[in-house]
Amino acid sequence: MWGTNDGSAATHWALQGHGVLMRSEWDVASHLASGRLRRVLCGWALPAADVTLVYPTKSDLSAKTRALADFLRESFAQEM
Repeated sequence: MWGTNDGSAATHWALQGHGVLMRSEWDVASHLASGRLRRVLCGWALPAADVTLVYPTKSDLSAKTRALADFLRESFAQEM
């Protein structure tokens, strides 16, 4: 069994046929869509992971940062 904390290396190994990969769907979506990787253990799921937006101050947010924060809040609220 191989193991790594480098997601790119793990993905490369899986693409080369060296085993099962546990990665975020964000990281391997293109490989799943192309058929280069396929899902196994479909009834099993990883625990949910937190997503955090870090920005310098709340009192002086740029319009772009505020728009991103609002977009993320609304997008993830729909997933819940």
